[in-house]
Amino acid sequence: MNNHQTVGSYIQEFFAKNGKISLLLEQQAVELWTETVGNFIAKQTRKVVAKNGVLMVTIPNASLKFEIINSRTQIISKINEKLGYEVIKGIVVK
Repeated sequence: MNNHQTVGSYIQEFFAKNGKISLLLEQQAVELWTETVGNFIAKQTRKVVAKNGVLMVTIPNASLKFEIINSRTQIISKINEKLGYEVIKGIVVK
């Protein structure tokens, strides 16, 4: 084991070798939700799930839903930029 490689890089390598890198990146996208939209919106978010390149977000507040829907493109760009891959293709707000 190389001292310069982190456990995270080994996990990423494992997922890549087994064709599951998109699953790992989708989970990382979910984890980036708070950092991307900020604490206020994140606290109002009830659920964030990623599947097949789509973030499914549950937000009970109608005005915040509207804000997220109108900001989808920017949110997707920010998350993908942080991931370094075009993982997220869409956001569905419920």
